[in-house]
Amino acid sequence: MTVLEIKQLGFFVELKNSVINIEGNQNIKLKFQSEILAGIWFQTLLDLVETLLEFTL
Repeated sequence: MTVLEIKQLGFFVELKNSVINIEGNQNIKLKFQSEILAGIWFQTLLDLVETLLEFTL
């Protein structure tokens, strides 16, 4: 299981097997056909979050 927490936005994203859970004011569960696909989407989200600071300065 891998978790990304974004405190300023008040939510976290969890990757568990082939499911991505997004929890905050509302909960969203994305079920993928394979763990590989879920991992790719999760890694892309991580990459995007890491670049947020570049666009907000």
